[in-house]
Amino acid sequence: MFEKQIAVFLTLYVTGSFTKTAERLFMSQGTVSKYIAFLEKKFGPLVKRNNNGVVVNEQGKLVFDYFIKMLDQEFQMKYELLQMEEAHPTITISTIPSIVNYHIFQVIKEFQKKYPAIEVRFQESSMRDWEKDISPEKIDFLFFHQMNERISLLNYEALAGEFEEFVVAVNRNNSLSTYPELHFKDLVNEKFFLLDWSTKKVDPILNVLKKDFAESQILYIGQNLDMILSSVSSNMGVSILLKRIIPDKETHQLKLVPFNDLEGGKVVLVRRRQMDHSRPADLFWEFVMTNQLIKKEFHNGIVS
Repeated sequence: MFEKQIAVFLTLYVTGSFTKTAERLFMSQGTVSKYIAFLEKKFGPLVKRNNNGVVVNEQGKLVFDYFIKMLDQEFQMKYELLQMEEAHPTITISTIPSIVNYHIFQVIKEFQKKYPAIEVRFQESSMRDWEKDISPEKIDFLFFHQMNERISLLNYEALAGEFEEFVVAVNRNNSLSTYPELHFKDLVNEKFFLLDWSTKKVDPILNVLKKDFAESQILYIGQNLDMILSSVSSNMGVSILLKRIIPDKETHQLKLVPFNDLEGGKVVLVRRRQMDHSRPADLFWEFVMTNQLIKKEFHNGIVS
């Protein structure tokens, strides 16, 4: 049966790090170590620490392969039972519009391919208050950028995905495109097109701009990303954005320069902890924990 100890081991196999495993699963390193010790008591030594992180030994690789096969069979059993009992099983994800640019979207597509009878519905999150976005009973999960927001682990379960960093989007003909990195002081003569995708996240940018820049320099604040990217591509101004929200197809006329005056964050998948989740929602959560939010990378038997 699916257990958190198994999810922890699978994640450790992927990350090669107790620290990264704890961060991804929103656990303490002590809890991660306890779960691995529990499995090693049952199956023998599975991992070995070294200066490069964690090396999974031959026993660990064998256990990993069996866990994957076991979970695949368990998930298939749950899916077939679900089909017998529910006519139209569904899950609903409240999400940022740019979810397609993150690895979780590939996980969702794989989930739909394996379990086509479960309908995955998307609802665009307002991102004004993430806790309100996930509060309606019809919302099973929320996918959003976690910057400074605190997630109460008493009330929510969370899985972390890719780390996000801020960049300045500039036209490739703009002299700023030659900078290795940019700061607010480098932008004093620029016009700004800003994405108002969350008041909490745009506030740090606005606070600096309103303090040190002229009001006339802010030409747009809104939710039309296409208009912002089109304006920057036309060299009408610049934009400070999170890197991954920009579709690859839109970057041919743009240069994305690292912006180090604002701290980035990570994307997270969240669900409420203290409630009875639907069986399709439980299956999806377990599937995501098994398949991770970030692509697996292996090199010579060492997970990196």
